[in-house]
Amino acid sequence: MALFEGSAVALVLPMHENGEIDFEGFRQHIRRMISGGVKALLVNGTTGETATIDIEDEFKLIDITMEEAKGHDVKVISGAGSNDTRTAIKKALYCKKAGVDGILVVTPYYNKTSQEGLYRHFTAIADTTDLPMIVYNVPGRTGLNICVDIVKRLAKHPRIVAIKDATDDISYAMQVLSATRDDDFDVYSGCDDNILPLMAAGAKGVISVLSNVYPRECQLLCDYILNNDYAKARELAYDLEPVSRNLFIDVNPIMPKAALAYKGLMKPTVRLPLIETCPDKLATLITTMEIFESKGY
Repeated sequence: MALFEGSAVALVLPMHENGEIDFEGFRQHIRRMISGGVKALLVNGTTGETATIDIEDEFKLIDITMEEAKGHDVKVISGAGSNDTRTAIKKALYCKKAGVDGILVVTPYYNKTSQEGLYRHFTAIADTTDLPMIVYNVPGRTGLNICVDIVKRLAKHPRIVAIKDATDDISYAMQVLSATRDDDFDVYSGCDDNILPLMAAGAKGVISVLSNVYPRECQLLCDYILNNDYAKARELAYDLEPVSRNLFIDVNPIMPKAALAYKGLMKPTVRLPLIETCPDKLATLITTMEIFESKGY
């Protein structure tokens, strides 16, 4: 059984103007996501700026997410990635203690490793707890791609249950789907503009940045696809495409925070070395949002 089907939101992290974490704003954002019908909450993903927050804050954010999810039909997945395997294991152990439903582990960055090193990194973390684990392949950010043969080997591990594919390469996704079709292993899109083609090919859903801005509409798109209503799915996917594209015209999560600030939902603050976007890029994003919202979804 899939960990979830449909849209999981890769939660952004609200911050005050001084760069401190806005924990109450984070609670409010989670509540909005749950009200929007997302199927899973991803806390401490890379969209949540984990590269610039302390591990103790990561643990506090997990606890808050668990508190807010209690009593709702929504899964909680926590990022547990690091370029240091021991640190990733420490995170995974806390996730187990907190009671999350699964963990997401990004490929190591900067020091990177060999393909065999990747296999050992992921399996060492998966061996630590009985939590289902999603491996996260985002070579554009880490400089390291997980080759299909390694994905196939990882899929044999009883607790490595899925991959988040943010390669933005449909051919790669098709190779993974083909190579793992006889395994108990799922694919999730890590790119919002690939939701339709990947789910049509057999992916179970998306771990979405766009959902921070439009949670209901992202889940609606997934529902159309899961119900084989491809006419409506194409129409909604085409209408969402300009917004999802422009959410990445600056370094993520700068633009989704800017979009939420425009909607009056949080500050656009990001931590250095990230900075707020320029007026021209913000205007481009706002224009596409206004066009989308005028369609009345």
